[in-house]
Amino acid sequence: MNKINLFIALLCCTMFYSCDDSSGTLSVEFSQVDMLKNYSDNLIVPAFKAYSESATELQTATENFLENTNEETLSDVRVKLNDTYQKWSKVNAYQYGEAVSMNLLVNTNSFPTKFSDIESKIEAGDFNIGSISSFNVKGLPALDYLLNSEATLDLYTSDTNQANRRQYLTAVVSAVKNEANSIYNIWSSGYDVEFAANDGIDPSSSISYIVNEYNKAYERCKNQRVGYSLGKNSISGNSSPMSVEAYYSEESLSLLKSNVESLKNIFNGGNGLGLADYLKAYYTAGALEEDLSEKINNQFDVILAQLDKCSDPFSDHIEAKDETVETLYTEMSKLVVMIKSEMPSVLSVKITYQDSDGD
Repeated sequence: MNKINLFIALLCCTMFYSCDDSSGTLSVEFSQVDMLKNYSDNLIVPAFKAYSESATELQTATENFLENTNEETLSDVRVKLNDTYQKWSKVNAYQYGEAVSMNLLVNTNSFPTKFSDIESKIEAGDFNIGSISSFNVKGLPALDYLLNSEATLDLYTSDTNQANRRQYLTAVVSAVKNEANSIYNIWSSGYDVEFAANDGIDPSSSISYIVNEYNKAYERCKNQRVGYSLGKNSISGNSSPMSVEAYYSEESLSLLKSNVESLKNIFNGGNGLGLADYLKAYYTAGALEEDLSEKINNQFDVILAQLDKCSDPFSDHIEAKDETVETLYTEMSKLVVMIKSEMPSVLSVKITYQDSDGD
């Protein structure tokens, strides 16, 4: 990177990130407002809408399962749960605004779930999961356990605690659905317009939210879905196969792919302006010696190709700590520098959070 050229280019930026190059300075032409509007209108709101609708269908399927408990209704609710998980992967990186106030991420997808605490609450008839301290006994991970663990039908038909289990399942799925509906309603009732108009690069700007939460989402993908279960953050270094996402349904690999694909799509702005175009504008103007946009996309492709070498159940790869998943983690780690250090530096966006894993 030519730091002098980049500095000059940044000085020349206006609302449309352009300047007159008649004096020999660089001109970077880019509309941040158009990019934010694309994110809001074409990625974020549609993703929350799809997630909300899927969560509602999941609740309906759950009610049907509880009214008619059999293999067919169990299969249907499992399909709906997986679809909701997939839809969640598309909103995972949009944890700003009211999503933060609601603790949406913590309430929806804190994994691994603590199944022993779930069983204790079921036995005690304790269906209170509203507090943030209940993060590991609710949300999608709790539903994964409640609907995909061994002998599921028996637990809802002949088990001593079947009545309490039914109530607990109802409480968990209702909470997921209600929060999904709430966040979509917020985005579609004015916050989308507010978000799109909030340009600039200060810590409270929408571009800062996008860049910071994008990085958090990617690190969750690398660390929580791969690294932690591999033992990368433990003193012993021992693997923990049950720590993978959606362990009981064995959909971990599918969800990992979905998250990576979603993050690549967000970077590229879907079919509109995105972070990739923003970086490309600096490269085109001569502010960068290499095309960082292309570099990031190429690394995403390397990661996706490595994921294609993995197979279900993903937890088996973790338990064996085989070369395939070790290489995957290495390739995922390479991308962190590009999106957390190089990209924010180019865009003059400050990373406002800290992590503890050294990345």
